[in-house]
Amino acid sequence: MTDLSIIIVSYKGWERLTKCLEALNSFTGKNFSTEVIVVDNRTDDETILKIEERFQKFRFIHNKINGGFANGCNLGGKNAGGEFLLFLNPDTVASESELEKLLNIAKQNPAFSILSCRQVNENGKECIVSGPFPQFFNLTGFQRAVFGRLTPDARCLTPEFSFPDWISGSVVMIRKELFQKLKGFDEDFWMYFEDVDLCRRVRNIPGEIAFCRNITIEHNHGGSSRINLKTASLTKTEVHISRHIYISKHKTGLDRVLIQTFLIINNLISGGLMALLGLLFFFVPKVFVRTLIYFRLISYYTGSLFRLSWISPRSVNFHKKRTE
Repeated sequence: MTDLSIIIVSYKGWERLTKCLEALNSFTGKNFSTEVIVVDNRTDDETILKIEERFQKFRFIHNKINGGFANGCNLGGKNAGGEFLLFLNPDTVASESELEKLLNIAKQNPAFSILSCRQVNENGKECIVSGPFPQFFNLTGFQRAVFGRLTPDARCLTPEFSFPDWISGSVVMIRKELFQKLKGFDEDFWMYFEDVDLCRRVRNIPGEIAFCRNITIEHNHGGSSRINLKTASLTKTEVHISRHIYISKHKTGLDRVLIQTFLIINNLISGGLMALLGLLFFFVPKVFVRTLIYFRLISYYTGSLFRLSWISPRSVNFHKKRTE
């Protein structure tokens, strides 16, 4: 059996994907065996065919739909033959030695259900890739700044490990057996929070989320989510949508009602102010994108009210339910 299946879900961002695959292509396979599976989320771009031709020892799966991150990961996981799965963002650069250390820790510590590690960008700046589960006191940046001590990022901090509530989907190592038991990522999510949801379900087993502080992978954010104004507004809107989905799934009673209500009010008021600013400065893309996000959110809230469901309209499960 292959030791490690490395699964990369890609949507354009060709330069960064190529750099990611070049690093993996340099692996010697001396101490552990790997297979690399690239899931192309229906980019409809011939560039992926050129990349596939260049990296012929890797397996490329052409998704029939752009089902988002969760769907792409699940498709890759179903076709993987490794004892362990490593979900890796296409804007990462991983060395063989660092992945070997991560794999060895996973093998030696069966209590670690999910593992991840430090991630820094090409300039050496550390990325925030873990945190506490969402609750009323940490939903916004202002709340996290004021109430941060009420929701610490991690437990049991040691020189080697910390144990946060969740780790980012950019680097996720998990046994294939456990991934199958959990039925993979939840495809109610199209993008974002599917990683937080997976960690929440692991902790419910209960299992442990381990963050390896002595292992580092390069990660340069935003490869496929900031291609143009349309894509940026779409993906940033999904952050808000996926937060609603997560709260709907994992909170109950008055707590769920209060959080959902707060999020709606906050998004409509603060988002509305930013949308007005975007209209005034429509010629500045980074500002005008806030206007597009606001209109997308209004559309989502209106549709959710009629459907009585928080599910993302772009998700695979949304389209499945419509055809049932």
